[in-house]
Amino acid sequence: MQAFWDRQLKFSEVIPGFTHALDRMAQDSDAVAQGRSFTRAAYGDHPRQWVEWTEGKGSNSVLPVIIHGGYWRALQAEAHRFMVPAFLSAGANVANVEYRLMPEVRLADVVEDAKTALHLLARAYPAARFVLIGHSAGAHLALSALTDDALATRTLGVLSLSGIYDLAPVRLSFLQEELALTVDEVAEFTLSPQTNRPPVLYVNGSTETPEYLRGGALMSQSENAGWHVIDGADHMSLTWAACDQADELMSKLYSLGNSK
Repeated sequence: MQAFWDRQLKFSEVIPGFTHALDRMAQDSDAVAQGRSFTRAAYGDHPRQWVEWTEGKGSNSVLPVIIHGGYWRALQAEAHRFMVPAFLSAGANVANVEYRLMPEVRLADVVEDAKTALHLLARAYPAARFVLIGHSAGAHLALSALTDDALATRTLGVLSLSGIYDLAPVRLSFLQEELALTVDEVAEFTLSPQTNRPPVLYVNGSTETPEYLRGGALMSQSENAGWHVIDGADHMSLTWAACDQADELMSKLYSLGNSK
């Protein structure tokens, strides 16, 4: 049973270029950091409880916010700065969220970090509405944060890049040894299609594993939601592919909002 779910979720074995993708993330993000300044603010006492932002070129009424993945237990916001340039034209600033990791904390704490970080940004940018850009577990956190009504009201839409929404397979996979998800956590934090969310564009790559494609297809079956599949992209290369298509994806997301 675990072997089946590992084939869906264990990217170090499923994606031939997985290690190269991680190296490229770091290198591309270092290049972005060398070319621009980031302002950082803490929203808690833990070293990972911070948000940062950099100057964009777009409207003061929009704040793109990047939330990284890593199955809630790995990776860093700094290594996802490479995504920032693609969204500079969307807002006057672009933000990047860091959060605590499992198993040091529980999933409820990680979700709470995402909410608290967004509340800090809401105070810092009182006139702006969020466009949340979450990848993998970051997509799960972006959507989970919207259970906070105040944050949902402040959110213009979500680009949900290869998100993981059904947590039952996670508990059956190699990840369970590290995450130790409980049955109650799976029930509480599994996401389903909902009509009361802000607009969400679910984005997948055509070469992703069936479980990820299933997740995007199912989650998009609600009001104000859409599904966009990028040909040839896998779970990791999707981040760069989405950046390459950022203007198109933003346009599709805005059109979902206008169809209300």
